[in-house]
Amino acid sequence: MFKTGRNFIDGIPIEVERKRIRCINMRVAQDGVIHLSVPKRWATIAEGEAFLRSKWKWAVATRVKILSRAAAVRAPVGEEERSAFAVLLGSMHAEWCARLGENGVAWRVRAMKSLWGSCHISQRSVVYNAELVRAPRELVEYVVVHELTHLKVSNHGPRFRALMDERLPGWSVLRRRLNRRDGFST
Repeated sequence: MFKTGRNFIDGIPIEVERKRIRCINMRVAQDGVIHLSVPKRWATIAEGEAFLRSKWKWAVATRVKILSRAAAVRAPVGEEERSAFAVLLGSMHAEWCARLGENGVAWRVRAMKSLWGSCHISQRSVVYNAELVRAPRELVEYVVVHELTHLKVSNHGPRFRALMDERLPGWSVLRRRLNRRDGFST
């Protein structure tokens, strides 16, 4: 029987909390702890536990995937690799700016936790995730085109997708590969 706070199933830590929410939900954190949130008003902790057990295969599989990603400790990026990437990214950014008629778009690279890139429309600048140094060229190109497309359409709605189809046919396959980190060097 679960209680609020730390619990365990088969040695796997589960953090249970009561919240002012509408639905029972769970997530797997980067450290492998499974977080279970149970609504204060209408659900019991036992109902939350039953929900978790019904999704147990998914939770364990997701936990394994997250922990294996974290365990694949990557060698630090060398200065030579970093400067070669800056040259590649700079030329790719300039080439696509010219192709799309976007002049004066600044760019820089920085470590980002959850985004591959970020477009600042009012400043006409793009920030690229430093982790792209490990990505194949075609995935870096997808991120460049994606971010530059935001200069025309700020959201990810139908207009954005149609423009991406024009600019980079097959971009959705590249997006899936990027998010799976398919082809990244370690």
